[in-house]
Amino acid sequence: MIGLLKGLKITGAHLFRRKVTVQYPEERRQLPERSRGLIRLRLKADALTPRCIACTFCEQVCPAVAIKVIYDDKQPEKVWRFDAGAGPMLSFFNKGEKAVGIPEWPRAGLKCAAPERHGCLANSLLDAKELTEEVLTATAASSGAWLSQVFGVATFYDQLGPGAPALGPEPEEPPARVTAEGCPPILLGNIGNVDPENIESYSGAGGYKAVTKTLTEMAPAEVVDEIAVSGLRGRSGSGFPTGRKWQVAAAQSAVTKFIICNGEEGDPGSIKDRVILEENPHAVIEGMILAGYAVGAGEGIIYLSAENRLAVERIRRAAEQAEDRGLLADELPGTGFTFSIHVIEAPRAPVGGEETALIAALEGNRPMPGVRPPYPAEKGLRGMPTVVENVETLATVPWIINNGARAFQQLGAPHAPGTKLFTLLGAVGKPGLYESTLDTSLKKLIVTEAGGFTGQAKAALIGTVWGGFLSPGLFDIPLDFDSIREAGGDLSSGTINVLGEDACIVDAVRKCLAFAAAESCGKCVPCRLGTWRLLDIVEKICLGKGSEADIELAEALAGDVQAGALCGLGRGAVQPFLTGVKFFRDEFLEHAAEGRCRAGKCG
Repeated sequence: MIGLLKGLKITGAHLFRRKVTVQYPEERRQLPERSRGLIRLRLKADALTPRCIACTFCEQVCPAVAIKVIYDDKQPEKVWRFDAGAGPMLSFFNKGEKAVGIPEWPRAGLKCAAPERHGCLANSLLDAKELTEEVLTATAASSGAWLSQVFGVATFYDQLGPGAPALGPEPEEPPARVTAEGCPPILLGNIGNVDPENIESYSGAGGYKAVTKTLTEMAPAEVVDEIAVSGLRGRSGSGFPTGRKWQVAAAQSAVTKFIICNGEEGDPGSIKDRVILEENPHAVIEGMILAGYAVGAGEGIIYLSAENRLAVERIRRAAEQAEDRGLLADELPGTGFTFSIHVIEAPRAPVGGEETALIAALEGNRPMPGVRPPYPAEKGLRGMPTVVENVETLATVPWIINNGARAFQQLGAPHAPGTKLFTLLGAVGKPGLYESTLDTSLKKLIVTEAGGFTGQAKAALIGTVWGGFLSPGLFDIPLDFDSIREAGGDLSSGTINVLGEDACIVDAVRKCLAFAAAESCGKCVPCRLGTWRLLDIVEKICLGKGSEADIELAEALAGDVQAGALCGLGRGAVQPFLTGVKFFRDEFLEHAAEGRCRAGKCG
């Protein structure tokens, strides 16, 4: 109580002197690399300086130092507001609606893109040549957002802000597109056979037939049941049953519901979603219409990275063509069903693929994960029921409706029905994108379809930097969600990188940790600090300066991070280390105890 009274007295004194004390944790916590450069900027000369003291009246302190403070002494004319862009580069101190001590926000004569109707501030800042004070304040003024909110979003993304790298060429992709023998081409069938920019070409191959069948022959509940019976599981993340998610959303009584297509494919090396969006975009549009009809949603949003420029162009064109055909925006005759689709592009951010972080971005915030439950299917975008599905999942739905749930269920294994796309990279004869049933094994897929292994394989990283290393003795297990998770891998992205005998597992783990730590959103302590500390230990081991005690310390730390991280990316960030030590402990011991790297890559 005494401490509270002291805080009130100190805060009142600062307010009386027209200064606000705020928690400004630049010195107190490690921040993602993307924020460090900008937080060194100083306030404008005529602005007020915040103090680094915890404020009793602090309404919100962003982990990335975007600051928002409100003080209200119960009199409407005496509402004080301190709003500082992270750094802070800009600050405004308002009494009521009038700025005190600094000029009003510059509004006239500024050119700034209007925010998307869904409030995605990152999207509105994409075309800015520079993130000047004028651009940021104009965005805040036009959107009604706090300046700290606009600055917090802008400083999150590597592609925005002073010194941001220009968008480079789209990543190269392996040329092969192969459907495994005995596997129906559910996802790759139209690729190469249908013009992705022509709706007539897609319709001629049976496209939108599932929409016609659904709207004329099936009730929404029947569509949900069909997907549930099929056993389809989300083709990203944890592989959650799609039908169960749709059942939850359909059961909600809200008038407004959303379907979100998650096209933020941030995993390095993963290309499957981009290939579908570029070469079979109408399948995604059709899947979204079917999902909207099933759960009672009237609006769909496609969220994807602005770096995938061809994918953005083609999915926009596909949506426009579907609208011209009368499949979108207008009520479909005799059904009472109306569905519209909006395409939102944002700077690349792997954490943006986490569903709650994606929703945060669409609501105009930094893409940081939220606590669940409630799950988005119950309370998502703008507090409304929201079904978030991966590109590959939505592209699979039309086939199920056309061919029946039982036909899909009979593919693969009973607990893992259907097909999935796998990106094979590394020491394989024909790197590429492969479609196969989920009961196949990695060894069988590579030997029979991908030209075999090139030399002796040492390991396979399943799931990129948030996955796990498997030793060759596990190459015969089925490539399904549960079997791979039990072994320590992650099937969500479908990316499998085979490492040859000349690879160093310790160095490979170090690279995974470096990427995951740099991409941490910074919201939760286990991920924000734990991944960097774990990286420090592994780098020490790589340099031959570690010990067996360091390995044990790293294992304990990784367990703590995995248990305490807020989202799957934080929990997955330590998985390459845990599986690397589990299956290749001798290499870690050689580095730590002997300072020797058998591959000659470390030290």
